[in-house]
Amino acid sequence: MIMKKLMMKITLVAMALLLALPAAAQSVKQTPAFRSGETLKCNFYFNWKFIWVKAGGASLIIRDTIFNGQRAQYMSLLSSTNSTADAFFRMRDTLTTVFTSDYRPLYYRKASAEGKHYYLNQVWYSYCDDGKVKVSQYFRRNQEPPKYKEEYVDNKVYDMMSLLAYARTLDFASLKKGQRLTFPVATGKRIEPQHLIFRGRKRTKSDDGHDYDCLIVSLVEEEDGKEREIVNFHVTNDDNHLPILLDLALNFGSAKARLSHKSGLLYPLRSQRD
Repeated sequence: MIMKKLMMKITLVAMALLLALPAAAQSVKQTPAFRSGETLKCNFYFNWKFIWVKAGGASLIIRDTIFNGQRAQYMSLLSSTNSTADAFFRMRDTLTTVFTSDYRPLYYRKASAEGKHYYLNQVWYSYCDDGKVKVSQYFRRNQEPPKYKEEYVDNKVYDMMSLLAYARTLDFASLKKGQRLTFPVATGKRIEPQHLIFRGRKRTKSDDGHDYDCLIVSLVEEEDGKEREIVNFHVTNDDNHLPILLDLALNFGSAKARLSHKSGLLYPLRSQRD
């Protein structure tokens, strides 16, 4: 059960990344931040009785594609526990999003094998002439009957992966310490608000052997009117906005996810300090 909770939080790596970036999204300048061919990898760690144990890893790739006859890009995040963690809780997750050149999501899919259960979440986006967005959602657990939901919304809606893509294009010059914003995120079951708070700047070590100047943002969830901070994350303070560290506060301990590999970046890593 402990490992299940840990890996469910770490699956929020994508969410943390995408929410780390758009703190000034409504007015800030946009600049391309990635290109087809970028690949990132990270290691997961869990603190077990004051000892940090490696629990698994994840990889994120960005590639060009064709979707319904139009040019697009897809971003895919694959995460899994290792053999040590599998003994407590086995997880294999694949998250994929397809989005346009101006970062409008077209399709999202999350396939999760967690313990003895399998989950499938999907979202389709249709853009109407009146400016509304039709959001069609699908959810299935194991062999249970699937659940469908359709709704029209006036504002932009993202899934956790497409928001990551959009957010990485934003300029951080206007970030203010303590700033809070909310973004609508489609999960495949519903559209949920997620909050973030900018905490400041810090030099952070990654698993690739380097230190980076980073921005720190807290991801805050809200339930029944109560807020709970679930993760602090560090992203590079440069045009790449790469995730370096996620520091997760759990009810039963703490966990971390550290960047271990990066390739195919669009810009030099000017935040690297060694």
